[in-house]
Order: sequence, then structure tokens, then C-alpha cells
Amino acid sequence: MNLERIGRSRLKLKLPALRALIDAQQSRAFRALCEEYALAAMAIDELTAAVSHDPVDLDGLEAVCTEIESEVDRLLRTFNASKIWR
Repeated sequence: MNLERIGRSRLKLKLPALRALIDAQQSRAFRALCEEYALAAMAIDELTAAVSHDPVDLDGLEAVCTEIESEVDRLLRTFNASKIWR
């Protein structure tokens, strides 16, 4: 399972205006963000598929995803991607 690829794909679905920049960004830090996003998003999938789950857990994971989405959006929109991640 390639967590980086999964995270990038999910981020591109959430942030379609940034697809090209998400694809282009190859820094180690950005790859780590993609992996973290994949883990949180997959955990949400597992929780929502469960018969019973704690809404607090789901809220926490959704907050993590939203925070990563906001960080990616802010960084890729605000700065020249090649300068941020060197």
C-alpha cells in the first residue's frame, strides 16, 4: 500500500484547484503530509464502516484531515512551491 499515493489522490479530490501543484510537489515534507492524510482518511473510512463508533473519534480524525487540507492549500497557494519545500 502506497500511503503517499493514496494521500495525494485524496487531497486532489478535496482540493481540485491544486491538483497540478499536488502532483508536482516532491519534497520529503510534502510526501509526509500526504502519508499522514492517507492514514487519517483511511481511519475515517474504517470508523464510518463500523457498526458502532465513538463520534468523538470521528470528529477528531475529520479535524486532522481538515487541518492537513488547510495546510496544503495555504502552502501551495501562498508560496512558490519550489521555495517552500526545499
